[in-house]
Amino acid sequence: MEMMRKRYQAIRNSIVQYIGEADLGPGARLPGEIDLAKLCGVSRPVLREALVALEVTGEVERNRTGIYVRGSTAVLLSFPSGPSAFEILRARILIESATAAQAAAFASARDLSKIEQVLHQMACEPTYGTNELDIDEQFYLTIANASHNTAMIAIVDGLWKQMFASKYDHHSYLGTLRCHRMAILREREVVFASIAGRDPQEARRAMKTHLQHLEMRLLENA
Repeated sequence: MEMMRKRYQAIRNSIVQYIGEADLGPGARLPGEIDLAKLCGVSRPVLREALVALEVTGEVERNRTGIYVRGSTAVLLSFPSGPSAFEILRARILIESATAAQAAAFASARDLSKIEQVLHQMACEPTYGTNELDIDEQFYLTIANASHNTAMIAIVDGLWKQMFASKYDHHSYLGTLRCHRMAILREREVVFASIAGRDPQEARRAMKTHLQHLEMRLLENA
């Protein structure tokens, strides 16, 4: 049983790595079974077993026309009573510090390039408006994608969406970004350097520190 689990995990990792390196988005078609089996270094029967497991976990879907990246990995988070932005941010501190560590271990060269591009956008003079939040979101989600862990990606995406359940939270966060723009950028550059340096422990620490500082700034701006 343990050998089967390791074999499935190895095939899953190979497929996830291919999806990341090929920059395949939701709904993109994967190679056919023959090519995918060669890519993973396994026989077609073994590949089919892994694909069934991947379908069950929602990572891929198959039909008569081929194998596809699952259309959406977003988690629809629901809470019995709406949590505040600060409660969600504390959850993000726990999740995203671990996600940064995973990114340091598994990010591809393409992933690192994407994170660097987002940082470059942040370094440019911002365009006030929705675009600021879009770029901010991209930073965290690009790191989540670099972890190549679909569960983490979905949770980060879900928590981010919950951050702005009210206009107050939206404006408070945006005001904090503008007020502390350069300090926030420097912290994010440290996070990126740790990921690019393949140092999971430092990446975890840098992301945790960055989000804790963000929480303190939001409290000051509240």
